[in-house]
Amino acid sequence: MDAFQGHSDTPLWRAEMALPQVPASTVEPREDVLVVGSGFTGLYTALHLARGGRQVVVCDAGEIGWGCSTRNGGQVSSEMKPDLDDFIGRYGEDRARAILSTGIEAHRHLRQFVAEEAIACNYSVCGHFIGAHRPDRMEGLRHFLRQNARLGVEGEEIPKGRVSDFVASPQFHGGVHLADWASLHPGRLVAELVRLCLAAGVRFAPMTRVSRIEDRVDHITCLAGTRTVRAAHLVMATDGYTDGASKWMRRRVVSLASVVTATEAMDPAAVRALYPRASMVYDTRMNVTYHRPSPDGDRVVIGTVVPVNVTNVAACLPRVRRNILRLFPQLEGVKIAHVWTGFVGATFSHLPHVGLHGRMGYAIGYNGTGVAMSSYLGMKLAQKMLGKGGETALDGLELETRPFFHGQTWYRRPVLALHDLKDNMASRGATIG
Repeated sequence: MDAFQGHSDTPLWRAEMALPQVPASTVEPREDVLVVGSGFTGLYTALHLARGGRQVVVCDAGEIGWGCSTRNGGQVSSEMKPDLDDFIGRYGEDRARAILSTGIEAHRHLRQFVAEEAIACNYSVCGHFIGAHRPDRMEGLRHFLRQNARLGVEGEEIPKGRVSDFVASPQFHGGVHLADWASLHPGRLVAELVRLCLAAGVRFAPMTRVSRIEDRVDHITCLAGTRTVRAAHLVMATDGYTDGASKWMRRRVVSLASVVTATEAMDPAAVRALYPRASMVYDTRMNVTYHRPSPDGDRVVIGTVVPVNVTNVAACLPRVRRNILRLFPQLEGVKIAHVWTGFVGATFSHLPHVGLHGRMGYAIGYNGTGVAMSSYLGMKLAQKMLGKGGETALDGLELETRPFFHGQTWYRRPVLALHDLKDNMASRGATIG
């Protein structure tokens, strides 16, 4: 394990971002809007609420942007997890198409927002390549292309002989390419959103855990740190870091983990040799490995879903190392400079949800595709709270729970073991992971 000697547990994105100076602020006994979570969703929602005339304070149990917003891979896509045909059976064709087209609207909104606000976050339309880790996964990828084409997202099937156009890895047996999908630097996006929020008058209270949230019909009470707060409205923007602060929300968000690594600084020519088009790359495993060149072009960033205990990350590093070398034997002699963990929020519907529950607003449950969706739903949630519409095709969908589920995490290890088994079995039909 010499490759991990001396690594930092600070995410690369946090190491490379430069937050603006944030004035020290405290949460007052009475607040207009209290936002819980200072990641993408909380920042977008706070920004649009403040620009709409509301007084907003953003709280976080950690540092600003400490959660998944500076721990993800920086993939930007229009992907929505559910299968179109299944959804047509449940909701009818028009509603199903509208729901699953929300991802397209979200990516379009983020692209426009970055351009109009002059956001310096290395946004790049680099394309995404999804590679078949077994030959029998190609049929699932073809189905994936057909489903996306029906929604207006064009892609291309890539035969095995052309895989090297996108990634110099021996593990793929062909794949698909989505040319319009993009990438960005998550940490720099957080920093830019903080800049905009400060300019709009948003206050920040980092290292302030919010707990004991209760809706009193005409106001919400909670604890912000040790201070009792009465707020006119509250926003839950915690996604995979949702805890028991709101018992109602904790029953509806499932937390999923992955481990992300970034290599030491490399010769940019060596990184380009691995990624000729600087594409984002995934495999078709259920326990997916996702990777990319860093935005500055001098590192390889690899995320992988493995069993992980956040209090003993070192225990999963041997498997992480095997995954890295399976992907790129060329990295045998390259050290890993950063190792971090992150949690994404999943829902029982496999869809994100946005809405109001009494005086609590929420945009949550991105199922691993939140970089673009958080931009769009944060804006829509603010519009709802301001009484300015904010309608989406997701409106009216129940944010489901399950009997006896209260946020437990014991399921992670057996579920990942089952996924490992399925990943090594023959194709399960028109699915890819």
